Amino acid sequence: MNCEWCPPKCSTKFPPCFQKYPGVSSKTNPGNILGLHHLANRLKPDFLDGIKLDYCHRLNPNKVLTANWRLSHNEPSGFRFGGIYTAHLRGDVMQTPTIHADINPSNFSTDIGIVYYPHPRLRIQAEMQRADIEAPLETQTCIELSTNSSTLTGILYNARKESGRGTLSYLRAINDKLSLGGELLIEWTDPYSMMADIALAARYRRHAYSVAATISRQGIDVSYWQRLHRKIQMATLWAWQRKTEKSLATICYQWNFEDSHVRGQFDSNLSVGFMYSSRVMPHLPLSMDLSLLINLLTNRFAFGLNFTLDPSGLQRGE
Repeated sequence: MNCEWCPPKCSTKFPPCFQKYPGVSSKTNPGNILGLHHLANRLKPDFLDGIKLDYCHRLNPNKVLTANWRLSHNEPSGFRFGGIYTAHLRGDVMQTPTIHADINPSNFSTDIGIVYYPHPRLRIQAEMQRADIEAPLETQTCIELSTNSSTLTGILYNARKESGRGTLSYLRAINDKLSLGGELLIEWTDPYSMMADIALAARYRRHAYSVAATISRQGIDVSYWQRLHRKIQMATLWAWQRKTEKSLATICYQWNFEDSHVRGQFDSNLSVGFMYSSRVMPHLPLSMDLSLLINLLTNRFAFGLNFTLDPSGLQRGE
């Protein structure tokens, strides 16, 4: 499948596009509230700090081995290895559960996740992370039910008797352009007290632009995405937090080329940066990400370089 809207694959964890299937649908699922601002957020560069080397090898269509090495000032450095495994492979179709895991053998920092669809409309997902052998276990559990025109999502973050946080959200497509929804947040810091808050969400989307907003007692988030050209996209994001009484505005863009793409960002904190992603050579399974971030107020300077080696051809979509 070819898609001129998508940049080349620079990550093997998930494909850049959805697979296209023939047929006609009169209704559209709006997704969940977590992805309400996805069109704008995906244009923001994923800035790097230091050097990172990624390796990916596909043993079978449903079995992938991964390894990476990182040297950084702000993020954990070291070597990690892991893999991605999908339990069922029926012909050319992979069926969940899908498990991904990786570990740092020097300090036993571990990430484990599983995604399972017991029914086409029901998704169960769990994530577990431990920074080192003595650090507490961080968990996230999600159950999501999707219909033709709505999505109901429940998520628990580090849910324990002593403390935890949970959200219950609902997003419904009023028509093929407008979606409305809400989210209930529950948080507790001890077994005898609980805090609740409600947020409202809305999104208006057309083929060439999208406007989304969420509002609650804690703050406001607004995003605007537009396709300026067949290969150029631009987005504007604005967020205000009541607790700090501060706001942040961000402008970002993405420019796609034949074998590369560029993402740039500028915000009201006077941070300017860009990220360039490309294949090193057309006939080599090697891609490169180069990023640069400068803050004119704090004089912070961050430079990052990432090389991804994929002999199996996943980046080329083979």
